[in-house]
Amino acid sequence: MNHVRQLMLAIAIPAALAATAEAQGPGRPTAGIFAGVTSANGDLKDEVGNGWFAGGLIKMRAYGPFDIRVDGNYLKFGSKEVVAELSSISTDAKIVFGTLSALVNLGPDSASYPGDNTVSPYIAVGAGLYELDYDAVCEGECEGFLNPQKDTHFGLNATFGATAPVLGIRTFAEARYHRISRDPTVGGSRSMIVVAVGVKIR
Repeated sequence: MNHVRQLMLAIAIPAALAATAEAQGPGRPTAGIFAGVTSANGDLKDEVGNGWFAGGLIKMRAYGPFDIRVDGNYLKFGSKEVVAELSSISTDAKIVFGTLSALVNLGPDSASYPGDNTVSPYIAVGAGLYELDYDAVCEGECEGFLNPQKDTHFGLNATFGATAPVLGIRTFAEARYHRISRDPTVGGSRSMIVVAVGVKIR
């Protein structure tokens, strides 16, 4: 009997350790698509209107509750007319950007554990490159007016969201704050908040 018990322990313990390592270590990548609305903040709000955006993501479990996430996004602002005393400027702007983030799951990530239908909140912080493309048209007295050039800038972002499966579909919703660093000579930093809903696809 002792030999049988020892044999069972010899089989069970390594199997349990392997299962734990697999659950905590890198897992299969998860893809997702999302879309939502954007709200310009601060100085950016004076230049453009609110708009929409869409994108895709790929994320992978790094260790335990930690994921690595990569996003690609296309964002289109609403047009806006900036009126001065003797002129007016109509703006039309978009941003294409990609980000790399470290994500912490605050509950069981339903995209990684099929069959778990609980709401799983998460937070993330990251950095990225943002290509700003402003198109502006000046009317009136426009001497010295220069149409802003398309340029790429470094930026930071922070996210709060939650995965909440609906009818077996792994849906999620999140709010994300972006701050784009720019030199003061070209107007300084710009910030925005985006709110999105999406679907995760294994």
